[in-house]
Amino acid sequence: MELKKLMLSELIDGEMVVGAAIIDSNNIPIIHHLPTTLTLKSLRNVLSLLEVAQRARKLSDDLLGPFNYILIKYANFKIAFFNMSDKGWLIVFVNPVWHVENAMPKVRQFMIKAYKLI
Repeated sequence: MELKKLMLSELIDGEMVVGAAIIDSNNIPIIHHLPTTLTLKSLRNVLSLLEVAQRARKLSDDLLGPFNYILIKYANFKIAFFNMSDKGWLIVFVNPVWHVENAMPKVRQFMIKAYKLI
């Protein structure tokens, strides 16, 4: 568990990426580190948005390219849902002044490490 928390803290820099959560394929949070303005109740609300992300992933089209993530603006955050190869989801809370694309290299590195742990 400590290794997972350490890995999550590598992703969260406090300025651009302010929080993250890993959700397994059964929509159960494995580990999370939330921004100070959000509570576990907020995470439950975000999990309800996960259904939207799952539907969007199913609607992906080969002509449009592969599904990478879906972005939802929620409660003063940009929340990006990244699919982790049907093992679960990585939810990243991004500061609204930043673009999620700026965090992509860091997110990709994290996802490579996280695949091994899930």
